[in-house]
Formats: sequence, structure tokens, C-alpha cells
Amino acid sequence: MTSASEMASLPIPEWQFDSTALDDRLFDLSTIEVDYAVKNVFNRLRNIFQRVRNIPFPATQLHDLTCFVIHRLLLSALATTISLPSPMTESIRYGIILYMFIAQGPTYYSHAVILNTILLRFMENLEHLASTPRVYDLLDVWFAAVGMVASAGTAHHQQFMKRARDVAAALQLESFGDTLIHIKSVLWLEKPQCEDLFRSHWGTIFDHTDQSEVSDLSMSVSPYSSSVEYI
Repeated sequence: MTSASEMASLPIPEWQFDSTALDDRLFDLSTIEVDYAVKNVFNRLRNIFQRVRNIPFPATQLHDLTCFVIHRLLLSALATTISLPSPMTESIRYGIILYMFIAQGPTYYSHAVILNTILLRFMENLEHLASTPRVYDLLDVWFAAVGMVASAGTAHHQQFMKRARDVAAALQLESFGDTLIHIKSVLWLEKPQCEDLFRSHWGTIFDHTDQSEVSDLSMSVSPYSSSVEYI
């Protein structure tokens, strides 16, 4: 009898797509050192997202893709026993998992503990990454964007907002339009209202007034505060 973990590791139809990027304007992950297992998931997932931009992508298929990707990334993390993976590898790993949670929407969360555990691992590795000298790039914009949305309604949200402000200042981003170009060049699934969801968080970054609360729309993705699916 096939176990749940074995079923989760079986490739879904979309996974058979060529992993070669269709758009050479996208962020090139080959320029940085990332473990193959994570890089392979990133490249294949991004290629899937590009291919479904102009065709219907049923919720059931997205759910299957979400389950497959999350299990694959978590299993490859457990399989890494020879040496500790780099903070960059782990930041991308947990960033992808969080993004899949966001793309799927609140209906996927079985309970808040799962998301919170992944969020904490994401934060820990971003902190390790920040401890080494490096220049902010497009990937940092994506990290901050995913972190802000995933942490909505938690005590960690302000920390990601600070990170987003630092990244925006370093890269001289002045509007959400500029920021969205960077986010989409890394990993992005076109879904109705998804852009509005991310805009609601970045709006507080580019609005220089003191805003300690995010809008109802931006809070809606978090399993901590609402079960309404907006994306």
C-alpha cells in the first residue's frame, strides 16, 4: 500500500513540463549557490506558473501542485544530512512553501501551527543570510513580499515590514508598480486579486504616514485572522 509521503512524492502532470525558463527577463537562480533539490523545484514551479498565465488553472490542480511542492521541499530538507544547507537555500525553500500557502489561499491551512513553523524557519534563515555581507537584489524584494503577506495577523508582521522598508530604500523603489516588477521576475502566479493582496501590504511601505495596521484585505490571507479567500 502506498503511503501518504510516497504519494506526495509522485510527480504530478504539470511537473513534467520542461524546467527551462520561458522568459529570459526572469531572475536567474543559477547565479547564486543553491542546493539542486530546491533549485529544481523553483525552476519547475516558475515554468508551470508561466505556462498557465493564459489558460485556466483549476483550484483542484493548484491544490495538488501546492501539496506536491510543499511535501517535496520538506522531504528534501530532511534528506540533507551530510552538511547543513546554506541560509540562501533554506530561505528560498521556506519562501516557496509560504508562497504556495498564499497562492492556495486560507482553505489550505489545516491549522495555524504549520504556517507559523514554516514562517519561523523562514525568518531564522533570513537572519542568517543578513549576517553575511551582500547587496540586496530582486530576491530580497520577493522575500520581503512573501514574508509580509504570510505573517499578516502575527507578531512577526512588523519585522517583515521593516525588512521591506530596508530593501525598498536600498534598491530605491518608490512605488508598488516598481516593486511588483521585481516580485514577478522571481516567482509569481497570476491569480485574480492576488496583485491587490500584495499591494495592500506594500502600500503601507510607500505611504510615509504612520500606519501600524494593515487593511482588512491584506489580513484576509492569514489563517490567524480570517478564513475568507480573496485570491
